[in-house]
Amino acid sequence: MSFSIKRKQLVFAGLVLSLAAALYVNWYYTRPVTDAPSVEATTQAQEQRNLGDAQFVSATPQDDYFQKAQLNRSKAQDEAKQTLEDIIKSNDADTESKQSAEKALEELENNIVVQTEIESFIKAKSGGEVLVSLGNTAEVILQKGTLNDELCLQITDIITRKTNIISEKITIIEAK
Repeated sequence: MSFSIKRKQLVFAGLVLSLAAALYVNWYYTRPVTDAPSVEATTQAQEQRNLGDAQFVSATPQDDYFQKAQLNRSKAQDEAKQTLEDIIKSNDADTESKQSAEKALEELENNIVVQTEIESFIKAKSGGEVLVSLGNTAEVILQKGTLNDELCLQITDIITRKTNIISEKITIIEAK
């Protein structure tokens, strides 16, 4: 009996060794990580927390700015509204004062509605936070990174369509 190794047997043995090496490399890179917490540790951590507990969530400074500005604007508008309503209900005020207060209250309420509509339109166009202040002029503050020439034209168009303010009296700025 002679043990002669033929060429086909060598090729077959090489392929088997290559397959074995490929399987080992695949297992090595896809094996489960042993540093991950066990199921028992995860369950214990979940048991220690109570569902419904408050969690601290931080807001970005820009979002905080817009929330504070809207809150301040709402407070100022509410105070103005309350003052005008007090004048209207007052027995000491003359009819001319009551009429002018009623007119101012109506203008204030319309202003609030228009500001909200304009803010909604601009948010839809820009995709960011916005604050609009209307009076004899219009001031628009946009979220950082949203201001561009096309958006400025769209904002100017929205404001001129919704109000009687001309484009020269519209100020558009970007928050820092």
